[in-house]
Amino acid sequence: MQSMSSPPSPPLPNRPGPILRRRFAFEWRAVLLRTFLPIAALLALPSLGIGALIWWRTSKTWDYRERWSGTWVLAIVGLVVYGAITWAAHPLPSLLHALFVDRRASFLVVSLRGVGEMWLLHLCFAPACALVLEWLHPLTRRVRLLPRYQAPRRGKAGSVSPGRLPTNSSLSLVPASPPSTSSQPSPPPMSLLQASSIGRPPPAEPLGFSLGGDLYEWLRGGQLYLPLEEMWRHGTVVGEPGYGKTMTLLRLATVAVRYGMQVIFLDLKGSKQTAAQFVAAMHMLGVGRIAVYPQRAYDGWRGDANALYNRLMAMIDPGTHPYYRRITSALVSLAVNAPGGPPRSSQEFLARLDEKWLKYAYAGKMHWYAQRKINRLSEHISETSLAYDGFFDGVAGGLDGTFAFEDADAVYIGLDGDALKEQAVGMARYLLEDAAHYAKHRKAPGVRTLCIIDEFGALGISNVAGLYEHMREAGLSMWASAQSHAGLGSERDNVLAASSIKILHRCGDPEELVKFAGQREVPAFSQILDDERDTRPLLEEPARTPGRRTTVHMQRQYAVPIEDVQQLALGTIALITGGLHAWVQVYPIALPEDLLQMATTFVSALPEELSAPIAPPPPAQAVPKKAPRRTPAAAGGKDRQSQEAKPPEPEPAPPSSPAQASGQRPVAEEDDSPVDF
Repeated sequence: MQSMSSPPSPPLPNRPGPILRRRFAFEWRAVLLRTFLPIAALLALPSLGIGALIWWRTSKTWDYRERWSGTWVLAIVGLVVYGAITWAAHPLPSLLHALFVDRRASFLVVSLRGVGEMWLLHLCFAPACALVLEWLHPLTRRVRLLPRYQAPRRGKAGSVSPGRLPTNSSLSLVPASPPSTSSQPSPPPMSLLQASSIGRPPPAEPLGFSLGGDLYEWLRGGQLYLPLEEMWRHGTVVGEPGYGKTMTLLRLATVAVRYGMQVIFLDLKGSKQTAAQFVAAMHMLGVGRIAVYPQRAYDGWRGDANALYNRLMAMIDPGTHPYYRRITSALVSLAVNAPGGPPRSSQEFLARLDEKWLKYAYAGKMHWYAQRKINRLSEHISETSLAYDGFFDGVAGGLDGTFAFEDADAVYIGLDGDALKEQAVGMARYLLEDAAHYAKHRKAPGVRTLCIIDEFGALGISNVAGLYEHMREAGLSMWASAQSHAGLGSERDNVLAASSIKILHRCGDPEELVKFAGQREVPAFSQILDDERDTRPLLEEPARTPGRRTTVHMQRQYAVPIEDVQQLALGTIALITGGLHAWVQVYPIALPEDLLQMATTFVSALPEELSAPIAPPPPAQAVPKKAPRRTPAAAGGKDRQSQEAKPPEPEPAPPSSPAQASGQRPVAEEDDSPVDF
């Protein structure tokens, strides 16, 4: 059988293509422009010059729409005035008659006088000339601004094309991969490479629409855009609960993704709603690799011994007495610098916080200095290790996972401060120290990262200025968030000094932040009562009311008034940077209901199965004490006796390498067996 094919479609009539039509429109406008210019120069040369100046200046300014509106009004007024003068005095016929008909003795003087009077009369056409020039040769199209953004309703995609919405029923997460111990940086994600391609500027996303202020350089079409260079710097967000602070942080995350940056969101509240909104927003923007903690455990043991030492010491409370801090420092240094390499899991690290383990790990004359430290720490090892035992028991393997910051394009880490009151802060410090190591040693070159920390003051970290400076140089920008100025912690002054942008929602103590916007001189009015004594007799007439005089003087006040910040509405912010400010209504993130429901189901699911609780290592054979020097014969006989008394299946020894540490499961007994390296 012959296959049936559809009949060929009839040929379409020849129509000019879009390029041909645009070329034709350009040509006829060029012809009209060449005709208009000499006629206007002859009849109204000053009006043509003034109109050209208005045309050029109006098309090059950011508020060109308002200026063109004013130009239209002036043009209409000028035409009305010209029509009234012409109807009342009829000057034009007499001027033309003097130029072309009435030729007297002094023709040149009469002609110049007539041309001057005609040009003076045609000055009313200056705004109209600007409009004609813009119509025939539009300059504004080169700086055409985006239309005003309309906040979509809930359930509709806000700033993402429908083609990017997910069609599958599962979210794309970080694939399970074995932990990497190498210090080589991972390759940058594909989305970051595409966004940073040469000659292709990344797409921008507005923060919100402008309500006023003097930050004109960041305005486009009535909307405020954060420049890419500012997203590479640090920032601060302060606001009371319930006034849109979390939504502003999520909007900053979406702006960073639009610029091709990696996003790390460290939430010390551990909100399921925030986690679902973050996952849905990142998935809607096309982020391929999304990691969420505690749904997936984090690998916090990457890096060398010095990096692990810094993370483990960052967990110590800054208020700890210096004596006990030095003891902890010495013990942690012995554990992470032991022969055989640093630990690669919490179980292996806790197994090393044991006096017998340390003595056998540092056996030999070459480790005499470490042996002296162990002898001095022997009476403090047990109680010092209890702090780490309690912490790692609380996190229950949360730092023994398979992904780290370099394995994802968007990372959300939710630490429930209510369930883990003590462990949440310690783990946040641990992860922040790991982020600093990642930015400096493990991050791929050219990758920029935005790190958002909600409830920053709970960390209680010190040396914020040094940490911020090192992270900025490594390509990681920090955005700290708190409910008030005091909520930024004891280092709040350093946090504000290192932040390029300050965003204020409604808060009760904004004075320390509004100072960065500077002061302005404004007129102040006051009334003065005339102090004139009434010397008239009491019986003549009643006393008159004292006179009042109103005086005006200039006084300096904050450019961002404190009262205005204290009365901000939901979603309204005061943005301060470089001594300038702007009032902005932040756009909420509109997420499809099905996508938000899918993300909520995901973040509400139980985390992946983690390792068993940490327990002491199992006991084994008692290790004989080191005896005095003996003869080879006696040593050989004693060795044969020990081999005969050796049980068939000895108990497992403490891990001596990262491979053994990851494969062993400890039991609830003590292990005294020696360790071989």
